[in-house]
Order: sequence, then C-alpha cells, then structure tokens
Amino acid sequence: MESYIKLKDFFDNREVAHKATKPLGKKAIGEVIFKEDETKVYTFKKSGKFGVILDETPTKPDFTIKLEAGAVKKLVEFESENVGDFGIKFFQIMKAKKENEKIEVKLNIGFFKIMTKGYLKVLLLGGPVVKAAAKKIFSKKK
Repeated sequence: MESYIKLKDFFDNREVAHKATKPLGKKAIGEVIFKEDETKVYTFKKSGKFGVILDETPTKPDFTIKLEAGAVKKLVEFESENVGDFGIKFFQIMKAKKENEKIEVKLNIGFFKIMTKGYLKVLLLGGPVVKAAAKKIFSKKK
C-alpha cells in the first residue's frame, strides 16, 4: 500500500521523525490505519532510538491514528526538519477541511500513561510555538 510505504520511509529516514520520536518510552505503541484500506492495521512503536511503522497488528495500542492518503502526502512532503514546525503542520492536517486530507487520533490510555510513555515529551519538543499553534487551531471560534 502506497501510504504505508511513504510513512514507513518517513519514519525510517527523516531527521524530524527521529527527533520527534526519540523521547518516547520503549513501551510506546500505536495502531496505524490508512483510510485506503481500513481492514489492514499497522503498528507504530519505538525500535531502538526512534519510532518505526511495522506491518503487524499492535497489542494494546496507546492510540489509534487514521490517515487519509492526502494527509500522508502532506506529512511526508513537508520539508522542515524542525520538530516545532512539523508539530504545527500535523495539527493543521488534523483540522483539515477536505476529508481526503484528514488525520484522526484517538487516545486509548489515560493521562498518567501519556506522561510515563514519553508522549508529553514529544509535544514539549515543539516548544511554545507548538503550544500556541495548537491552542489557535483547536480553539472554538465564536
């Protein structure tokens, strides 16, 4: 599947992916589903120093992420190697208006495990710029 290959290559080879996933704990694990074929499930996990996408079904995933082909394309083609810039781009894609460009994320764990598995550290890598952008992107317009 094209989206799997693109995202796997991104995590295997991009510096920004390596930087962003380095703080994750060894037991961090996610379920990755590409909307092109929702019957097939992939695993995101930490392997060595960085996160990887594997062609296997995860056991007790911490989160589920569903990606449209357009979202994968936008993520892997984003040129910045800055974690903050990439975090902003990720949030913008989550709020995309076009259905074929969206990302859906569902957390399957509570706040304590989010902290102990390193997910909060990933967000903090982006610094105040990501916090401000997330607030702006996800705040309700009046």
